[in-house]
Amino acid sequence: MKSKAIILITALCTSIVGCTNKQKQQNTIIGGADSPTGIAITEDSSKQDRDTMTYEIPQCQLWYTEELSEADKDGEIRMWTERKEYWEDVQVINVFVSNPTDIPINFGRRWNNYIWNGKEWACPELKVSYIAWEDDLFVQHRGMLLYCFRFPVGEYYHLPKGKYRLTKTFHANNKEMTLTADFNIYDADIVPVKSFEKNGSGRVESK
Repeated sequence: MKSKAIILITALCTSIVGCTNKQKQQNTIIGGADSPTGIAITEDSSKQDRDTMTYEIPQCQLWYTEELSEADKDGEIRMWTERKEYWEDVQVINVFVSNPTDIPINFGRRWNNYIWNGKEWACPELKVSYIAWEDDLFVQHRGMLLYCFRFPVGEYYHLPKGKYRLTKTFHANNKEMTLTADFNIYDADIVPVKSFEKNGSGRVESK
């Protein structure tokens, strides 16, 4: 009888721990593109603050997707940064990818950042020993979408003044393509930093 009781108690404890761990894995991303991004872990997703935002696909830093307007449904697949000029030690950069075709695009976790050294594009000084990416692919099932990624550049790189280029590889119709987005970093007192406001969907946009 004692052994059965011990087994029952152990099973209940395991179940409780499992549920607790599942609750604690609900991460929300707090902050705008002009400030460090913090990760708040909440135990109940229904209690998340209405001003917090979550990643649509957190593994590859995809913040959200939305349908393109009729005016934007033309041209080629392209990528650009929210701003052309940033300040030293910027933490997060919002990167947009427009797919105005009806062909779905797929992508992995990897993205790269380079600095122009006067001769070629080179890797900036790292804040970490190395950067490793899992080799997986996230499949999208339709085209005509705008993607917004939030790349935590300040977490991995030292970012002094200079000219930079972000790159990310995509796959469409069994073909691979690498998109680029250039930006510059200047002194904080030179770059006019715009304030940010939240729109109706809770997304942060520059005024």
